[in-house]
Amino acid sequence: MKARRRILIISVCVLLFVAAVGSVVLLRKKAAPEAARLLPEADAVVYIDFATVRNLTAFDQQQLPKLAPEYDEFVKATGFAFERDLDEAAMAVHRNATRGATRYSEILVGRYDQIKLAQYLRRHSRSVENYRDIDVFSIPIENRTLRVALLAIDTVALSNVDNPGIVHGMIDGFKKVALPFGGPALLRTYYSKVPLGSLLWAISRVPASGTVGSSPSKPRAEPSFSLPGGIDIGLPGNSDVVVSLRMLTTIHARAEFYTKSEDAARNFTEQTTTFLSLFRSFEANATPGTGDADVKAVFDSIKVSQHGDRAEVLATIPPSFLRKLANEPARNAVQGEAAPATPTKK
Repeated sequence: MKARRRILIISVCVLLFVAAVGSVVLLRKKAAPEAARLLPEADAVVYIDFATVRNLTAFDQQQLPKLAPEYDEFVKATGFAFERDLDEAAMAVHRNATRGATRYSEILVGRYDQIKLAQYLRRHSRSVENYRDIDVFSIPIENRTLRVALLAIDTVALSNVDNPGIVHGMIDGFKKVALPFGGPALLRTYYSKVPLGSLLWAISRVPASGTVGSSPSKPRAEPSFSLPGGIDIGLPGNSDVVVSLRMLTTIHARAEFYTKSEDAARNFTEQTTTFLSLFRSFEANATPGTGDADVKAVFDSIKVSQHGDRAEVLATIPPSFLRKLANEPARNAVQGEAAPATPTKK
């Protein structure tokens, strides 16, 4: 009898253990990527699966222009090239309505030589702080300080927020046993709305229109959304938006605006539909052969609809247009026009 009871207890324990492991695995499949979960609280969260984008665009097989001197120095010293070795990037965007400054915190995942990168960062740092056995490098860039921490052999945390506690918080999160539903509030609230398999997604809080601070003499610009071709359309203020891009048989883009009322969703839907109709009529009367064919294809595919207090924008994107989106920022960066992630001493 005792033997049977012992076997029964052991069997129940084994079943509970298997169930617990299965639950953890299932939760992690539904959880946001760990890079995004390590981000601090923010006004927007952006995630890009660069490894998949590279595979889809064959970007790493293309010839890049001559590297800017500072970036060239960085690549030679560390052996790390963003367009080749960066696999994931998660970014938190911190807006400052009173000072008009936007700051960023990032988690980068990729293949790099930890010793070489640490040596490079130490040479360009103004100071080095050790926090929980991880070195935090403070690098002066223009009028701000970029703090960089090497969390693991494939993971880097960085932030140009004035408060050093932001990087400390990301280190604290990394040191903990990663919870499947951690991360900033926007991520916890809306990540379930991101379609499975999205290789790029963003969750953002759209600020309300009005004034900056309490001064009526400094009106805040109406929030807008940039469409392909550099065209902006108005957004429903005081709402949240989830933007995603995923690859099925073609590339599908979706933006969902969670507004505060059905009227706000209806106004946005009607205004956007009117704008698209006007744009398409102009395109129909344009001289044949002018304009970007990929941009036209994207505009022709856009569909706008309302679902209660939610407005939805859908579009399909040609792979050639995705290649342009992937290539242009990197080309600008290597030419020295924009290289925010390359730490260089000023």
